[in-house]
Amino acid sequence: MTNVEKTKKNKTFYQVLGIIGDIILIPVILIALISSSAMFVARSQNTLPSIFGLSLVFVASESMEPSGFMKGDVLFLTKCDPYTLKVGTPNDIEDELGDVIAFYSYADPADRDIHLTEVSNDEVLTAPDSSNLTVSGAEDRLSASELPTTTRIVFHEVVGRYIDDDGTLFLETKGTGNVGKDTTKIRADYVLGRYSYTPNWLRATFRFCASQVGMILLVVLPLGILILFECFSLIEQTNNMMIEKSVIQGKIRYNAPESLKANVGIEMNDIEKVRFYALASEEDKQGVEDFLWKHLESGSKKEKEEYKFVKKAVATFKTNPEAYFDMWIEKIKGKGNKEKLNFYREEWRIKSAIKEADAKNLKQGEKLGTEKNKQGSAKEATKKGSTSAPSGEQGGAENKQADGGDRGEEKTKLPKRPKRPEEPK
Repeated sequence: MTNVEKTKKNKTFYQVLGIIGDIILIPVILIALISSSAMFVARSQNTLPSIFGLSLVFVASESMEPSGFMKGDVLFLTKCDPYTLKVGTPNDIEDELGDVIAFYSYADPADRDIHLTEVSNDEVLTAPDSSNLTVSGAEDRLSASELPTTTRIVFHEVVGRYIDDDGTLFLETKGTGNVGKDTTKIRADYVLGRYSYTPNWLRATFRFCASQVGMILLVVLPLGILILFECFSLIEQTNNMMIEKSVIQGKIRYNAPESLKANVGIEMNDIEKVRFYALASEEDKQGVEDFLWKHLESGSKKEKEEYKFVKKAVATFKTNPEAYFDMWIEKIKGKGNKEKLNFYREEWRIKSAIKEADAKNLKQGEKLGTEKNKQGSAKEATKKGSTSAPSGEQGGAENKQADGGDRGEEKTKLPKRPKRPEEPK
């Protein structure tokens, strides 16, 4: 398998892995974030988030468990007209359940002294005109947006309906798991929404996602894994960039194993490829061409068109390197890129001139060396010719030298000194 095929195989594998990860992780993370945001908003901002026209409420206690609403559930609410809410039976949870609502549990001081009248479930009610209210203290009532941020949001069943003298509705509520009714009757404008059917599997999913374990497993852990993968990818990219830089600088051969593994020839940008090919030695030209552009031959339609241009440019370089640079300068966009290519052209000219000068000096050195070798051979031959003589003459010369040597020895030998005569006694 070629390096290009390995690269394509690795890319395909990572793409498939990424798609699978997206399919699994993204929905899970979204659900976890939605449920977590619902819990956070309900607890801290005292409002309910709204998604696609549905509000989300977090069940914070066990008060509605007999009706199937478990602590930790995140449920859907729809906006409703409080005057049309259905009343349930408060004393027998086996009876038909009334409408379950989320509301602000707040007793407005302005309603402390009003007189309330209970109305039946069958009676049709309509909201009074807020501009014609005559009940004492009505003008001092707090709207829902003016309530203290510490006001609790409660999720309970409607068990009774009451109206004041102006027809303003007040609702009596109760947790189906509680013994008694709620002490505060809720004014209609404090109702946030009515429960809308939420499948049990979705409730369980929301409940798990909103839990501490769910937050860790479905948000923190996946995000940690994604960050870890990104870190590994960043380290790999940094390492590949360092290898590419070393290849461009000539510290590592283009066809070295680490260069091929890092896909330097594929990832290198076009400007650097133009320079790298131009500065390659003649014996490496074909290998460098394949290293930089061969993968385009089996690529997409656009890549195949690019490969045709490359082959034409490379063929031009063999006969006219200047035209090779002109072709690339015309093709590549951007003023800065064109200036960089012109700079690389000057670099190629200088290095080519230096290479030619070195080649010329080497040739002259070889020529001088050849001439010196010839001259040395001639002198050696002359010397050998002058020192060689016939054997007879050589013997005579040796005899003469021997005789001369003997005479010389005789001449240099001094006579003995005569003894001095003794004096007469």
